Amino acid sequence: MPRVELVPLSVPTRNGQDLEPMNPWPAEMERSSTVAHTAGTWFDGQEITALVYEAGDGMIKFTDLPYDEFVFVLNGTTVLTTDGGKPQEFHSGDSFVVPRGWTGTWEFRKAYRELIVFEKKSLAAAIEKWKLV
Repeated sequence: MPRVELVPLSVPTRNGQDLEPMNPWPAEMERSSTVAHTAGTWFDGQEITALVYEAGDGMIKFTDLPYDEFVFVLNGTTVLTTDGGKPQEFHSGDSFVVPRGWTGTWEFRKAYRELIVFEKKSLAAAIEKWKLV
């Protein structure tokens, strides 16, 4: 059986130095302009994909999020507000999970950058639907 190696997160990726530009979010999702957003795949496995994502200041509206998402905030601030709920603010060092089916707004502030982990098939379908790459 072949040896399987660990996959550490590189410092340049963690710091947003080797991220690639993405297409804009669909206009119907934007609640305020997102200057730009970039991402870099850290790990692309059989079941999960892990990325580093960075966004300029802005707000996106999600309706029935099509995947579970684990988030660890690397830089900046994000505010998530579930429809009918109160805003929840997260800063560098915080982590949270946004479950499949979530509906609400996601605001990016102060050079926001996050490490995110998704179930691979659901993420691929969402990227294709939203034409982000």
